[in-house]
Order: sequence, then C-alpha cells, then structure tokens
Amino acid sequence: MISRPASLLPAIALVALAAPAVAVAFAQEAPRSAEAVLKDLDAARQEPYDQSRREDKPYTDAYIEEMGKVRERRSALTRELLQVDPKNPRLTRLLFERWQAMYDKPEELDREIEEAVALSGDEKMRVEGAYVKVIHVISRPGEEADRLKAIDAFAAIAPKGDPRAGGFLCSIAERTKDEALRLALEERVLKEFPKCAERVMGSRRLREAVGKPFELEFADAVSGRSIRMADLKGKVVVVDFWATWCGPCVAEMPKMKELYARFKDQGVEFLGISLDYPEEEGKGLTKLKAYVAENEIPWPQYYQGNGWESEFSKSWGITGIPALFLVGPDGVLVSTEARGKLETLIPELLAKAPADERKGD
Repeated sequence: MISRPASLLPAIALVALAAPAVAVAFAQEAPRSAEAVLKDLDAARQEPYDQSRREDKPYTDAYIEEMGKVRERRSALTRELLQVDPKNPRLTRLLFERWQAMYDKPEELDREIEEAVALSGDEKMRVEGAYVKVIHVISRPGEEADRLKAIDAFAAIAPKGDPRAGGFLCSIAERTKDEALRLALEERVLKEFPKCAERVMGSRRLREAVGKPFELEFADAVSGRSIRMADLKGKVVVVDFWATWCGPCVAEMPKMKELYARFKDQGVEFLGISLDYPEEEGKGLTKLKAYVAENEIPWPQYYQGNGWESEFSKSWGITGIPALFLVGPDGVLVSTEARGKLETLIPELLAKAPADERKGD
C-alpha cells in the first residue's frame, strides 16, 4: 500500500523570547538544491530480489515491505525535485515512476500533470501523463470502450505514429475474444502505427500457425551443436521462450526439469529460446551459460542475443514470457499456449503417435 507522501517543505516553529511576551513565528525550511535531492534519489535503491530465496516467505514479505518504503521515498523526493527544479532533465522519467504509483488517485494525478506542465513549460509532461493514465486503465478490470477512450486521448496529443499507442492497441487486440474488434484494431495499427506492424503480423502468425509445420534451426549456446527440427522428427518437442532475467521463467524452471526428466526417454525433447539481452548489457550469453551450468539445464538453448527485439521470438509475436509451444512427432505445431498444460498435452501426443513412429534417445 502506498501512502500519500508527507509534506516536503514542512513549517517549523521558531520560538523567539521577547519581553514581556513570548512571540511564536512560523517559517519554512529553505528548499534544498536539486543536486541534494538527486543524491538522495540515487541512494534510494533496493537490492535485487534473490530468486534463490523465493520459497522463503519471511524474506519475500520483508522484501515487499521494503519495496513499498523505497517507492514511497522516491516518490516524495521526485515531488520535491519538481518543486525545486522543474526543468531538470531527469524529471520526466522520475515523474513517470511516481505517477505509475498513483493509480488509485486519478484526480490528484490530473492536478499534478497540469502542475508539472505549468512549472516546466514542457507539454511533453502532459503526453507522459496521458501515457501513464492508459497504463492505469488497462491494468485494472473494466470495459474495452474505456481502455480505447484512454488510448485515443493519449494518441491525440502524442507525436504522430507514437508506437506506444500502437502497442496498447495491440495488447487489447491480443486478448480480446471479439474477433471483429481484434481485426479492426489490427487494421488500425497497420494503418496508423507502422512501427507496430511486425507485432500484428506475429500475433496473426500465432493464431494461424497451429496445424502447420514448425521450422527452427540454431546452434546450441552451450555445446555449439547444430539443432534442427528436421532432426527431431518423431519426437514431441517443447519450445520454451524464456530468459534468465525473467522471474516467472526462473520460478518455473524446477517444474520444467521435472517434466523433462519424466518424459525425455519416451520421445520428448525440450528447446530453450532465450530472450536474454546482448552480452555488453550484462545479461547475455555469459549469464545464460552460467545459469544453465549452475542449474543443470540439460536441453539445448538458442541464444538470440537481443532481448525482446530478438528476430525469431519477435517474428512469433512473443510479448510475454515464459511462453511455451508444443510440436507433435510429425513436426506440426500443436499449441502456442502450452504453458501450464504440458502434463496433459505431452501424454496425449505420445498416446496418439504409434510407438514405432516415436523417436527415443
């Protein structure tokens, strides 16, 4: 729970003794410098969550509590920076962080957006505020009409073709059950937001690829061995889109290892598709290899090397991980939504394929 930030420039009582009476005056503390505020902001950081302790409830509870305190502290300091240096180049990003936490205070958020624009003279603040408001509307239960209204309000003041507006429209299109709405939103994205066209095409590919051959070829990031779907014909293949920086992916890895151990001798192979970032960003191939070795992951890994922008996963419209595909022994894609269903789907596929057509180890 995020509490309302305390006043940043509190009045303090100055007691002056003057005969024959006591006079009490009030004054405000002198505003601090932007440098002092930013120094405190940079210090208000939390250590990364230790994934190895995710089963330690007291640790997790304490971490969440501390996270709330750090967020509240940074929010208050950002508010202070707005007052003392509204043109500071770091302020836009810091306000974005603060405004995201104001999801339950829409009126206060509106006032602060207008205040930020007035103090800074920068209309971009209004654009970023509208962007945050879309995030709030999309993240809570509600009608699609309300979400689209917020997106339209953002798109109306954002630079033409701002891909963030297109991304929001893609998100609604990807999760709606209304086929007509999905197609209409996709066509709008293709027309108005060309930078998001690849995502639309990827989403369509996800919907249309089931029942068609699945193609993939890469060199295993650990062994260098060539991996081709053609060589896996006869096996049920689980394709896992994941990353070492992805909390849910890491949390589910023990279960993945359990399933692999259970089914590998029955003609099942797993393939990891890594969305880890470039090596120079510190989350790349070195980290992937270290994780695989430390956690004894036995199946091949395709290191794409460019995070969310990696060509193969992007071509499939992957916007969230972990994501699991399932390919049958005939090389045909069976499911692009196999997460949480492997214990049921794998035995079903094995049962359908005659034993002499299955390829074991």
